[in-house]
Amino acid sequence: MNKNIKGLSLNKPSRKESTNMLMMTDIIEGVNAVLNPGKPKINWFAPDPKAVAAVHIKNGKYDRASSNSKVLYGGEVSDDELKDIKVVAYEGTEGGIYAEGAGSNVTVDGACISTAGDGSGIGGPSSGVAVKFGANLTLKNAVIDTTGRTRYSTAAEEHSVLRVYDSVIWSHGLPYGDNIPAPTALMSTPPPPLEIEGNTRTHCTMSNSQSYFYNSKIICDGWAALSTESSEGFVYLEANDCDIICTKSGYGAYADPGCHDYFNGCFIDTSCMMAICAGNSDMTFNDCTAKCGTYFGLMHCVNGWQEEVGEINITGGKIETGKEGFLIKSHNALINMDSVEFKSGNDVLVKTIVNDDPCATKVTEDVFGVNVNMKAMDVDGDLIHDDYKARRMWVKLEDTTIKGKMKNVTLNMDQGSKWIATGNSNVTFVNDVNPAQIDAPKGVTIKAEAAEAAEYTLSSGGKLVVKAAK
Repeated sequence: MNKNIKGLSLNKPSRKESTNMLMMTDIIEGVNAVLNPGKPKINWFAPDPKAVAAVHIKNGKYDRASSNSKVLYGGEVSDDELKDIKVVAYEGTEGGIYAEGAGSNVTVDGACISTAGDGSGIGGPSSGVAVKFGANLTLKNAVIDTTGRTRYSTAAEEHSVLRVYDSVIWSHGLPYGDNIPAPTALMSTPPPPLEIEGNTRTHCTMSNSQSYFYNSKIICDGWAALSTESSEGFVYLEANDCDIICTKSGYGAYADPGCHDYFNGCFIDTSCMMAICAGNSDMTFNDCTAKCGTYFGLMHCVNGWQEEVGEINITGGKIETGKEGFLIKSHNALINMDSVEFKSGNDVLVKTIVNDDPCATKVTEDVFGVNVNMKAMDVDGDLIHDDYKARRMWVKLEDTTIKGKMKNVTLNMDQGSKWIATGNSNVTFVNDVNPAQIDAPKGVTIKAEAAEAAEYTLSSGGKLVVKAAK
């Protein structure tokens, strides 16, 4: 088996720049058209106009007239510094700290904020802590605990910046589950394709805003710990040395189009998936430890732009999942993994399927496809590509050993890589490969397409049958 298998020369579609940048009004129109047709339009983003915070900072000034002192039980308040704030609020329109306006640059050192009651909208004065309209707020040594439907612990929107240090934020939502009626209002529960339950998110960043978390615990009992929505251009979310926990259901973090999420040295324990990418977005994980009840990453494209690519980059760390490592539903994807210890619960590393969501993006041309790149890894897991009619799965191995079957995979493996097939497989080779780099047990056949036909009996008794491409 000294003669190399000569790989095919294929024209790989390039990654196109995505033109999708829907504004919030576009999203409202689109979702109402599909989920609320023929009825008055519902804007689930908008907070209750009667919402009021215990402390309201507006354009750099403490606005006493707009603040709700009845739920403020202690602390020191000035225009730009808050200390040892205590808030207990029982109505869905009552919140903790709200800063708005570009002149607002606030530091909060010490806060205990407890809110209950059903809220509405995302962010705004009824949140535990929220920033809007260009405000900056730094939160330190805080505990925020919310109960009720659509009851956010923290939020950042409209060109604002939120920084959270050494804090615990936890949103419980309403009770949910078997035999408990779920809220019925539009977008008051997660869309079914997300495969999660719940009725509130702990944090959300949206509309050209940025959020940073340091040495903090972000916990949800359902739906989401760290969410993004409607970037309107650019949203940035970063967590450093944080614990990200979903207790009963929910995802760790979300990246909508135009959203960029970074996680450094985080501990992740999610009842469902850690990451959801939807459309042209990216997530980066450096030296994180993750235990996920379902997938590490769920990727789906429902926006209508077939050039969109969801990107997940993982360097170092340890990941365990209850199901597939990644489930990709009719989406172009770029998954880069470098020196990651990865164990999937059902021995499938990456699986693509055809999305049955009525909003799934349709493909009419050659698209970027699903790209899985692994470097310096020793990993078990199948690569299963069932969305092959719409796009290719391109897999590149660099100094990597993978043990698992491959289905409908276009494979590029360098001289330092090895593949041990555990089940019947079919691949297309796009670079020259020494057949000694490939193995399979007796009874397993690998069917391959390459530039020249050949047949090999592999060292463990399996067969490699190479057909010349027409």
